[in-house]
Amino acid sequence: MALRSLQINHTAWNLRSLGERAVILEPAAGDPELSEIHTICHIIEGAGYEGLTDVIPTYKSIGLIFNEPILDLDEISDQLERITVKPERPETKQRSVHVPVCYELGLDWEELESHTGLEKDEIIRIHSEQHYTVAMMGFIPGFLYLQGLNPKINCPRKSEPRTKVPKGAVGIGGNQAGIYSLESPGGWQIIGRTPLSFFKPNNDPPVTVGLGDKVIFERISEDKFNEIERG
Repeated sequence: MALRSLQINHTAWNLRSLGERAVILEPAAGDPELSEIHTICHIIEGAGYEGLTDVIPTYKSIGLIFNEPILDLDEISDQLERITVKPERPETKQRSVHVPVCYELGLDWEELESHTGLEKDEIIRIHSEQHYTVAMMGFIPGFLYLQGLNPKINCPRKSEPRTKVPKGAVGIGGNQAGIYSLESPGGWQIIGRTPLSFFKPNNDPPVTVGLGDKVIFERISEDKFNEIERG
């Protein structure tokens, strides 16, 4: 597999092919801070790189998607180094996003209580008092992976995933929190639901929450959930 070494934002990274139209950036040594991943993503996105259609962060790497087949990995490596040597730092405004959650609509309380040894109200208190960071998005459009879950309520994914998890489900998967933007299969432990929609395909952009935004959960009743969902 082709591999190139380069300097990005004054640190060593490796660049390798990831299919016909994609490459992946990975740190040459150690795991990067999430803030470093986000900074590099913002720099690349703000550079106006012609032919680059998508910049996809993960916790430890960055995927770059192009609109044409990649013929020369050296050219991409050189271009990335050029645009990050003295980058124009784009203004990135991190927002606080308040997310109402009806915990009474959780589906996995028995499993969560059994695994953590905590009662439902204590899990809710711990879950809702944290401030979370939007770390990345996927596996479906607008699904939010949130960093900042209190280790006291870590809970592994379900051994048998559901075929349908409802839109707006708020879940715990290992040491992460997450929000399902669409109905889909999934294996996270569902702790509640939000009436908010995080993916609106007819809007531009379809997802308005950004990397690094802070998410704050707020407990609501089932009646309030229905009221907000009805609009």
